[in-house]
Amino acid sequence: MTLLAYGALLGGLLSEKYLGRAEPRRPELNTASLQKYKNMIDAWGGWTLFQELLATLKQIADKHRVSIANVGVRYILDRPAVAGVIIGARLGIAEHVTDNARVFGFALDAGDLAMIEPVLAKSHDLDAPDRRLR
Repeated sequence: MTLLAYGALLGGLLSEKYLGRAEPRRPELNTASLQKYKNMIDAWGGWTLFQELLATLKQIADKHRVSIANVGVRYILDRPAVAGVIIGARLGIAEHVTDNARVFGFALDAGDLAMIEPVLAKSHDLDAPDRRLR
């Protein structure tokens, strides 16, 4: 069995747009999706750790000349249990078709993974029985 991963870009939070930004307040999160994924970031490790992840992904993105979103999707696609990633689009507002296609033009190497894994190790396992949404 394999998975189709949904939400890998956290409703757009996993992007350059939020790198280096102060933690958004509720009114700034103007879609249900942004509010949901911000809650997940809080449970995962909080905004400060998320900023560390974005900064790490940005270094890797710059190395490969791609976007933070591309690195995030590539990382998820490279997980053995993942068959594909479902990327949302807001037609006429935020489609990112050309950028999303760049995911297939590069590979993460051992050095990239060595940068990502220590950041992820600081986070909470959201699938642990005591962390599951009730």
